[in-house]
Amino acid sequence: MAKDSKKDQKKILIEANNGKKYLVKDLAENYHTSFGIISSKDLKGKNSRIKSSTGKTFLLLDATFPDLWEQFQRGPQIMLQKDIGLIMAKTGINKDSEIVDAGGGSGSLCLSLANICKKITVYETHPEHHKVVQKNIVLSGLTNVTLKHDDIYKGIKEKELDLITLDLPEPWQVIKHAEKSLKDGGYLVIYLPNLTQMQKSLASLKGAPFKVLDIIELLERKWAINEQIMRPEFQMLGHTGFMAFCRKL
Repeated sequence: MAKDSKKDQKKILIEANNGKKYLVKDLAENYHTSFGIISSKDLKGKNSRIKSSTGKTFLLLDATFPDLWEQFQRGPQIMLQKDIGLIMAKTGINKDSEIVDAGGGSGSLCLSLANICKKITVYETHPEHHKVVQKNIVLSGLTNVTLKHDDIYKGIKEKELDLITLDLPEPWQVIKHAEKSLKDGGYLVIYLPNLTQMQKSLASLKGAPFKVLDIIELLERKWAINEQIMRPEFQMLGHTGFMAFCRKL
């Protein structure tokens, strides 16, 4: 079971005027905001529009995964949604997919994949990062995640995998293990901040049964559109990392 049970369902409160969002983890307790107190009775009620003790209107909704993602504890640099979405789209993971992710970092990628896939195993050697991922697993409520304090450079125990994602300094040390653990047709995604690392990683694929499908850097630009203007936002989300999409053939 990958999703929250009804017992553990979290809610979000959105203040009607300014859109400020609050995550409510415990519906049995009154929730305090800067706009007044929301009673536990209202939190457990069926009304989606409720009032605080000061008369402010809130929208009460079930928390979706993106709501929880925004609340994840940050440790190391997280993988952003623009890159995560491309990994999902290019590899076609689904409810039957079995995945290995290394390293876990803050859990942004592995938990986003866990929200879709059958099960995912996460390798993380850094003690502090391991703690952050564990906290975010608990917050997410996902139960299909196995977190290992283990070194993927030494091997991958899981077999017949649909996807392996590598977000670590020396992915070339994992290629021979990935070859043994991926099923035929499975995907290997390598995520790196600089091209020198990527070049070395792709060189390590020589002689291995992997075809490099694409090497992509994804840029994101938001737009401001209303009745008066249509223009791109002044700040753009540029380089975050390079992604190599490979398939075992």
